[in-house]
Amino acid sequence: AGDAVLEYRLFYRRCYAEAAFASCRDVRLPATGGYAIATMCGRYGAELCTAQRWLDFQGDKNNGLAPLQIEFLLL
Repeated sequence: AGDAVLEYRLFYRRCYAEAAFASCRDVRLPATGGYAIATMCGRYGAELCTAQRWLDFQGDKNNGLAPLQIEFLLL
C-alpha cells in the first residue's frame, strides 16, 4: 500500500477568487434558464452564494464531485 493524499489546503488570493466567481455568477443554463452557480454553491443557491461558499462547495468531498477534501483559504 502506497501513500495517498486525502485532503489538502489551497491558498488563493481573495481578488483572484472574487474575479473567478464573478466570471461565473451570471452564466445561465440553457436547459432551465437558471443560474449555473446555483448548482455549484450547494445549499446557498445563486442568491446567497459568495466566492468563499462557492469554493467551499467545490472542495467538499461530500458533494459527489470532489475526489478529496479541499480547504480553500482566501488571503
